Amino acid sequence: MATSKKRDRTAPIAGLGPHTVETLIDAGETLARKVRHETLHSPRPVFLYYIAQTFDTLTAKLSAAKRPRPATPAQQLCLHLMIAVLEEREPDDSVLAQVRSTLMPEGTHESLAAIGRIPLRPDRSFDFVALGDTLYGHGMGAFFAPFESDDLVA
Repeated sequence: MATSKKRDRTAPIAGLGPHTVETLIDAGETLARKVRHETLHSPRPVFLYYIAQTFDTLTAKLSAAKRPRPATPAQQLCLHLMIAVLEEREPDDSVLAQVRSTLMPEGTHESLAAIGRIPLRPDRSFDFVALGDTLYGHGMGAFFAPFESDDLVA
């Protein structure tokens, strides 16, 4: 598991400032830790394991100064959630607009995010178990499958 620390970047990600990248990395690491903690008491530990791995993959790309290009609905949703954490920490709307246009492709992440939102639980911003329940069966495989060339899930 990665730990947050200051990173010396010689090759920044085009369109994103170093502070923004650091905040996204911290968000990914924090979300991965929360998912791993939830795994211990979950009816869907394998699903949550893969979600944590997805956050790790995105965080590793950002740490290597590479633009994380979501290749699966899972990566798209996890990046969306990392950006949501950035929104909580970053008051500048122009930075947020730049992050969204730089990192988020058009896609289905909003509908996936709506499934897992927890409206009356401010201590928990997203319920991956509820998402796993919704995707149980064939949908779960498609969630981690790469997008087809026409942007549809296999």
